[in-house]
Amino acid sequence: MSSAVADLPRGGPALTALLLTVDARGLGGAMLDHPLHEQARAFSLLVQRALPDGAPLRRVPSSVTPDRLYGGVDLAATLSTGTLVAERGVLAAADGGVIVVPMAERLSVAARTALCEVLDYAEVQVARDGIGERHAARICAIVMDESIDDESVHAALRDRLAFVVRMRGSAAEALLDAADDPALASWERQARDARHRLMSVSVDDSWIAALCETADAFGIDSVRAPLMALRCARAHAALHGRLMITEADAEVAAALVLAPRATRLPPPPEEPANEHEQPDEPPPSPPENTPPPPPPSPPEPPDAESDNDAPSPPSSSTDVLREAVASALPPGMLAQLLEKVSGGTMHGRVGAEKQNMMRGRPRGARSGLPRGGARLHLLETLRAAAPWQRARLKPAASVAPSAKAPPAPGRPRVNIRREDFRIRRFIEKTGTTVLFVVDASGSSALNRLSEAKGAIEMLLAESYARRDRVSLIAFRGQGTELLLPPTRALARAKKVLAALPGGGGTPLAHAIDAALEQALAAKRAGSAPLVVMLTDGRANIARDGAPGRPGAERDALMASARFAQQRIPAMFVDTSARGEPVARRVAEAMRARYVLLPAANAKALGGLVRTAMHMAEGSDRV
Repeated sequence: MSSAVADLPRGGPALTALLLTVDARGLGGAMLDHPLHEQARAFSLLVQRALPDGAPLRRVPSSVTPDRLYGGVDLAATLSTGTLVAERGVLAAADGGVIVVPMAERLSVAARTALCEVLDYAEVQVARDGIGERHAARICAIVMDESIDDESVHAALRDRLAFVVRMRGSAAEALLDAADDPALASWERQARDARHRLMSVSVDDSWIAALCETADAFGIDSVRAPLMALRCARAHAALHGRLMITEADAEVAAALVLAPRATRLPPPPEEPANEHEQPDEPPPSPPENTPPPPPPSPPEPPDAESDNDAPSPPSSSTDVLREAVASALPPGMLAQLLEKVSGGTMHGRVGAEKQNMMRGRPRGARSGLPRGGARLHLLETLRAAAPWQRARLKPAASVAPSAKAPPAPGRPRVNIRREDFRIRRFIEKTGTTVLFVVDASGSSALNRLSEAKGAIEMLLAESYARRDRVSLIAFRGQGTELLLPPTRALARAKKVLAALPGGGGTPLAHAIDAALEQALAAKRAGSAPLVVMLTDGRANIARDGAPGRPGAERDALMASARFAQQRIPAMFVDTSARGEPVARRVAEAMRARYVLLPAANAKALGGLVRTAMHMAEGSDRV
């Protein structure tokens, strides 16, 4: 190995950047995990400098529109010339270069789809507004995950990027000095030579199988992951001047590509059988007249045409790659994977997206008239009218030649019709309203209220970032009472809970009706409701106020069936000592998740409610 090759970085962001420049089309790009501004700039510049000369670098904001990405009508040139003039988008302009996307977790669905299409097909197809063009777009995407709380870059975009670069440690700090490193020129030269050598790098089938088995062992279900790992191994071999993948190349690929995608730990290896263990029965002895076996044939001579110098993979190549992936996992990741194996739940931001014509985040425009509070999108209206100007102005000139003279050059007349109008479209993220329906009857009401109070306090602490609201409904005696309307006020919730009295009967049917009424009101207000009932299920007050368990249970089941028809997510927390059969039947009739919590506490209840909130989000989207 030459001294120039020995100067290559052994790992970290610098090596990842060089591998990207060797096979930018096959590897797609990299996602930078919460980088500093200087680190992201240094990584992007290192990738750009190692690419061929003249490679462009385009910075795309997360609020970019699909028209800016794909390209479309050049509005100014079209209106000034009267002919349709096409404009190239950012993706086509970045052909052969780098696209940097900060705050990629906030990309719109259309922008994310455009970026994924380009990473898949390396070209841009524009077919709109009378334009039918196709442009090459071979890009290397560098997206930045700057998410806060539960946001994250979409899985479809992450799946198309080979690397996840964590900007931590000494390797990330050394990246800032890469621009002044005297070895940078040598790295760029070796990356250029590796691009010419890449197609000549061969791979043994054993390493392909080992990479696939390693991906399966760590719970990676994407087909792209082992393919990108194989491309990474080839790029690493080409960068170091080798024409065949070795164990070192496969280990680097497994650590850089497979380790960030791991979702579980591999199962422990099976213990080999004890060779000294005596079998239960001895093998049968051969008959006396059986002829002796023939002598073994001599081994065949090796093929003269075989390549004896080619490095062969070891017999335990999968074990080697598993160790490489496990060693590349960050310390906290092992605990997270163990939590997933034991049944932990990954939480995401609650609240589904819905369209709105008046408020929210801008999401382009659609055809329509500016009525009922909808706002006119002037630029999109002109863009829709621009391709038809020549056709619309010709009839007017032929029918009335002696009419008013046309406008002077440089001030063209614009003919806008009803079908050209475009109105603004917004996307609003809904919040979640958690309705606690607490049984305040009986001697144990204070214990249940303290549990609900702890859960509400834990949820309110997160409500400022999650847009969640909490409401409290108590039922006892002959009916129900709305003690706390949907709110985020922690002090008000504490005050109401502390003043709540207990005692009396259990009007369970009234409680279910009140919960349904409040949940429908929250849904009409644009929120995703979740009902959490805390009761032992021992209904003894019927809907008409008559005491008695049979009538009260019958009314509760009827109210539960009416509740189930509205498909509102619900959780039924049975607070009895050993579980009541009636409570389980009511929960099944409500289609609610039944939870037996004989020794409930605020922390456990808060965790269960947060899990159910994600169920509420999923049902709201459906």
